[in-house]
Amino acid sequence: MLTAERKQRLLEVLRSEGKILASEMSRRFGVSEDTVRRDLRELDRAGFLQRVHGGALPRTPTSIEHKARQKESTDAKRRIGAAAARLLQPGQVVTLDAGTTPLAVLEAVGPDLALTVATHSLPAAAVLAEHPSLEGIVIGGRLFKSARAAVGVATVDAYRLLRPDVCILGSAGLHPEAGVTGFDAEEAEVKRALLAHAANVVLVVASEKLGTVAPHLITPAGRLTHLVTDSDAPDDVLAAYRELGMEVVAA
Repeated sequence: MLTAERKQRLLEVLRSEGKILASEMSRRFGVSEDTVRRDLRELDRAGFLQRVHGGALPRTPTSIEHKARQKESTDAKRRIGAAAARLLQPGQVVTLDAGTTPLAVLEAVGPDLALTVATHSLPAAAVLAEHPSLEGIVIGGRLFKSARAAVGVATVDAYRLLRPDVCILGSAGLHPEAGVTGFDAEEAEVKRALLAHAANVVLVVASEKLGTVAPHLITPAGRLTHLVTDSDAPDDVLAAYRELGMEVVAA
C-alpha cells in the first residue's frame, strides 16, 4: 500500500470510528507501528487530525478571533445560552469564561435574577455593567487581544481564591476520553483556575466541537456536571457524555 493511500485510509477510519489506534492500524495495514505513527505525525502537521498517546483523534475547528466567532452559529449560541441560563439559581456565585458562547449565557440571564458573576472577559464585563440585578467581579491580568480577555498569573491567582457555585466554561473541543481542550496554553491555564473550586461545571459548546481535540488539556470530561450544546448533536454522541455522569442538555 502506498503512503498516500494509507494516509487516506487512516482519515477514513478517523471519520467513521472517531479515533485511530496505532496498534490496530499496524495490524490492519500490515505495517509497523512506527510507520503508522510517522503517518499520524505528518497528518497532524498538515492539520488533518490531533495526535494523542497511542493514536489520533479528530482535530477541533481552527481557533479564530472573538469578533469572527460572534458571527458563527448565532442562533445555536442563543439557544445554548438560554438553556444554560435556566440552570442558574438566585444568589449563586458564578465564574464566567471568555468566549462568545459563555457570553450568550450571560446575555440570556433575566433582569430579575440576582447573581454574582466573576469574569475575565471584557465583553462580559460590559454586559454586567448594564444588567440591573447582576453583581460583577472583573478579573484583571494581561490583555489577550484576540480573545478580548485577561490571561496570566494575576488572572489565575484571582480565580483560585474564589469558591463559585457554578462555572460557565467554554472550550475548543470536548472528547469523552481526551477531555476538555483548548488552543492556547495561557487560556487553558485560566480555564483550569476558573473551574478549580466550582461546585458545578457547565460546559457550553457547539455540537461541531463534540468528539474533537485541541492541543491543551483543560480538564477531564468527568469533571463536568453539565454539558449544554445544540440540538444538532446526534443522540449516540451525547450518550457517551451521559455515561460519564453529567447532565446533558441539547437546546
